[in-house]
Amino acid sequence: MTFAQLQVFAKVVETGSFTKAGEALNMTQSAVSHAVAGLESELGVSLIVRDRKPGVILSDFGRRVLGSVRDILNRMAQIEQEAAAEKGLEAGVIRIGSFPSAAARLLPKMIAAFKHLHPQVEIVLFEGTDQEIGEWLDSRVIDIGFVAEASLGSGTVPLARDKMVVVLPKGHPFGAAPAIPVTQLVDSPFIMSQGGCEPLIREIFDRSGLFPAVRFEVRDMSTILNMVKEGLGITVAPELALPDALQGLEFRDLDPPFWRHLGLCCRFGEEGTPAVRTFIGMGQSLFHDDDPQRGGRS
Repeated sequence: MTFAQLQVFAKVVETGSFTKAGEALNMTQSAVSHAVAGLESELGVSLIVRDRKPGVILSDFGRRVLGSVRDILNRMAQIEQEAAAEKGLEAGVIRIGSFPSAAARLLPKMIAAFKHLHPQVEIVLFEGTDQEIGEWLDSRVIDIGFVAEASLGSGTVPLARDKMVVVLPKGHPFGAAPAIPVTQLVDSPFIMSQGGCEPLIREIFDRSGLFPAVRFEVRDMSTILNMVKEGLGITVAPELALPDALQGLEFRDLDPPFWRHLGLCCRFGEEGTPAVRTFIGMGQSLFHDDDPQRGGRS
């Protein structure tokens, strides 16, 4: 069993294709297949189910050992980066998982600052829902994941606070007040976000012992905003998720106010690579959780 075989196996799972894994590793598809088959022969068990279905399907054993394989690869990357740093060189890759609002509002500033100081370190982005980011962290697909919760648990580095607001069509009666009581929202048709914010929105209503009158459940934020603009309902959304120009829309604060806390989660903790630790430190220096405006609108 070799490091190269483990690297190929992890890349096949990451890309979901032998061909794409070969392209990423500068190998032929045949060489990739041979490496995975050699690893399976060495272990004496199958890692990947061979059938005609599209994509890569892991065997039960393959799923169980994938996390361990990625742990080994991360330890090797850590050693390589530590050695490069000792020689005054830069090396490494940072794989970051993010949901759209963090990718749009926080990541560009963080990446720009990091790349200015560390241009040789490669950054690979994975965009998904909160649930997908959690799964990617658990399976070691990503090194760092953005998380958004009502309160951040241990092991997560806080970055910024993001205010939850009520989004209304222009001229809506609720717009006459600077803040809208949660109790007032239950009488209006509600458009529920399925893109990752639903638990936070449910908690807002739960705290008042209420339930929103959900008329539609939609994942895409731009679709939600267009539906609100057409008068199909109102919604609650994070301020960072809203575009700069809200044509035909306006938003108001909630009463009582509610914030989601944004942070960076790294399952490796102190065992992360030097590049990962530096990137997390960069995020802490750019944003402060006690200053909500640092990550929000100007």
